Amino acid sequence: MNVVIETGRLLLRTFTIDDARLIYELNNDDNITRYTHDHLNSIDQAMEVLEKIILPQYTLYNLGRWAVHLKTNLEFIGWSGLKYRFGHNEIDLGYRFRQSV
Repeated sequence: MNVVIETGRLLLRTFTIDDARLIYELNNDDNITRYTHDHLNSIDQAMEVLEKIILPQYTLYNLGRWAVHLKTNLEFIGWSGLKYRFGHNEIDLGYRFRQSV
């Protein structure tokens, strides 16, 4: 686990290619994607998001989205971080968290 930030309650880490299921489950929650409208239909689609959007940001722009886990049990609760928006020449600050936490 490549921890980027550690707080008293949370661990924030870089995503890996093995996180497709986490991305899929988070984006399969209608409450989370209500305003973003980027519901994912399959694990393969989540893998594509990781490969084409999330993971390249780390090396191309030295920033990115970080997986957020509770420190006590390592439960994945969502993500937070930065994303360069090519074509807009701007950096987006975003987050998504499960409601049950």
